[in-house]
Amino acid sequence: MNIATNTTTSKGIKWGPFTLRIPFIHIKFRAGEFFQGMVISGATAFAAVPIAMGLGLTFEEGVALSFVAGTLISAGPIIFGEPMAPGWVTPAVPIVIAAFAAKGQFTGIYDPAIFQFMAAMCIEFTLLVFILGITGWGKKLIEIIPNGLKSGIILGAALAAFYQVFVTDLDKLMIQPVSMTIAIVLCVITTFSDPFKKLASSNNFFRKIGSLGLLPGFLVAGLFAFLLNEVTFDIEWGFRIPDVVSLFNRTSPLAIGFPTFDMYLEAIPLVIIGYTLLFGDLITGIEVLKDGQAQRPDEPLDVNLDRSHLSIAVRNFLGLIINPFFPTQGALWTGVHVVVAERWKKGPKEMPSIFDGLGSYYLMAIPFLYVTLPFIT
Repeated sequence: MNIATNTTTSKGIKWGPFTLRIPFIHIKFRAGEFFQGMVISGATAFAAVPIAMGLGLTFEEGVALSFVAGTLISAGPIIFGEPMAPGWVTPAVPIVIAAFAAKGQFTGIYDPAIFQFMAAMCIEFTLLVFILGITGWGKKLIEIIPNGLKSGIILGAALAAFYQVFVTDLDKLMIQPVSMTIAIVLCVITTFSDPFKKLASSNNFFRKIGSLGLLPGFLVAGLFAFLLNEVTFDIEWGFRIPDVVSLFNRTSPLAIGFPTFDMYLEAIPLVIIGYTLLFGDLITGIEVLKDGQAQRPDEPLDVNLDRSHLSIAVRNFLGLIINPFFPTQGALWTGVHVVVAERWKKGPKEMPSIFDGLGSYYLMAIPFLYVTLPFIT
C-alpha cells in the first residue's frame, strides 16, 4: 500500500487498483448528504425485506440481508475508490422474482434450494464481471459503443424509471397521491430547475435548500403525508443488531451447500440479463461524471472501468459468501449519483470532492439505519 496525496482524487490509501478513503480523514463530512442518506435510504433501504420474506426468510433475516447488501454497496466509493453512487441492478429484481415464482418458490416457504440457485446466479455473475475486469474486455466493450447508442441507453434508463413509477408501481403511488406528488415536484425543482438554481445563486436561503438535494422535498412530503393521514407510525425505540448469523446459516453456500450443475445452467440467462443491465448502469454513471467533469477541472476523476468491474466482482463475491442475493451489488443508484454529481458540479465551495458527498451519503448514514429500530419499524 502507498498513500497518494498529490491531487484531491488521489487522496487515500492505495491497495492494488483500488483506493481506500477513511471517513473524516480522506472524506469530509457533508451534512446535506448525510441527512439525505438518513431520510431517503430510510425509505428505500429495506426494500429487500419483503422479497426475502417471499423467499422464506423471517423479517429479522430480511433486515440482516439488507444490512449485508447495504454495507457492501457502501464499500464502492469508500473502500474501492469508485466515483459513482453504487446500488442494486434494480431492473433485474422483478425478473429474478418472476423466475422463482415460475418455479413455485416465491411462496414464503423456506427451501435451501432457493438460495442454492441464488448462489449459482451470484457465482456466475461474479466470475463474468471479474473476467471482464481483469482482461479489460469490459472497458473495451463500453468504449466501442457509439455515442448515439450511449445516449439511447441513458434515455432508456430515464424512461424505464418513469415507467416504473407511473405505470408499474402506480398502485403504490396512489396510496399516497398528495405526498408523493409533492415529493416528486419539489425534488425536481430543487435538483434540476434552472430558475431555482439562478434564485439560489443570489439568495442564501434557497442556496441552503438547494444544497440539501432531495431532502427538503422528502421532509415536506412527509409532513403532508402525516397531516393528511397518508401514513401512520408505529415506532419502536432502541437499537438491534441484525441477525446475520441466522441469515448465514440459512442462505450461505458454506452452510447449505453449493448449487448443482443444473442450477448453474438454469442461471445463465438471468446472469446475462443482469450484466446487460449493469452495462447500461455503467454507461449512465460515466456519462453523468463526464458532464460534471467539464465544470470541475480542479478535481480530475479517475474513472476506470476495469476497476469498476473488479470492485463489483469483489462485492458480489463477499455477498455470495455471507448471503447470496442476486442482484443487489451493482454499479449505480442513479438518483443518488445524479444528485451528488449535481451538487459537485457547483464547485469546490459547494463540495470539495465528490467523495465527500458519496462518503457522507453512504458510510456515514446508510449502515446506521439497519441497527436503529425507528428506521426498521
